[in-house]
Amino acid sequence: MNWSREDEILDDKWVQRSRKSSQVKGSQPTTSHLEGLNWEVLVVNEPVVNAICLPGGKIVVFRGLLEHLRTDAEIATIIGHEVGHAVARHIAETITKDLWLDILQLILYQFIMPDLADKMSALLLRLPFSRRMEIELDYIGLLLLASSGYDPRVAPKVFEKLGKVAGDSAMQDYLSTHPSGRKRAQLLAQTQVMEEALVIYQEASAGRGVEGFL
Repeated sequence: MNWSREDEILDDKWVQRSRKSSQVKGSQPTTSHLEGLNWEVLVVNEPVVNAICLPGGKIVVFRGLLEHLRTDAEIATIIGHEVGHAVARHIAETITKDLWLDILQLILYQFIMPDLADKMSALLLRLPFSRRMEIELDYIGLLLLASSGYDPRVAPKVFEKLGKVAGDSAMQDYLSTHPSGRKRAQLLAQTQVMEEALVIYQEASAGRGVEGFL
């Protein structure tokens, strides 16, 4: 199996819609949904290597993740990814997509066995959607990382490291909710993607504003 050409292009559709809307209207990017959020990062004392984003600007980081990521830049890479969930409204998008997928699954039940319909829905629809969402969030997180003054070149190394911790396998790119760490690192390290992040990083490091990059 090979990834499609679309999967090899790391470019978040939400970011592009926001930028296009701003150019047409002459306004700031569409981030008004973030206003008033009470951002908090909560650390849970459990050996789980994971972090999650909850509604309302709450980011949960598990102790197991901190045992592998020790520097501020490494931790900021993960937090940037999780913040991306709120930035791109992926929680609402997931609810909407799940509703349509449930309807499609009910239709499939009329023609094939329920167990087979469930497996087909997961393999061909739900898992690819989840992996694509995670790739988009890696891109947003990279830009947020750079805008915060952290060298974005650390991000691919973070996902490579986490991939080794999780035990990357070739099938993970097809049978998991998240792409492999190797694939995520490769996409973030692409020249065009990294150059964009480095420009933002240089602006932030020089004390110049980077408002509007989303």
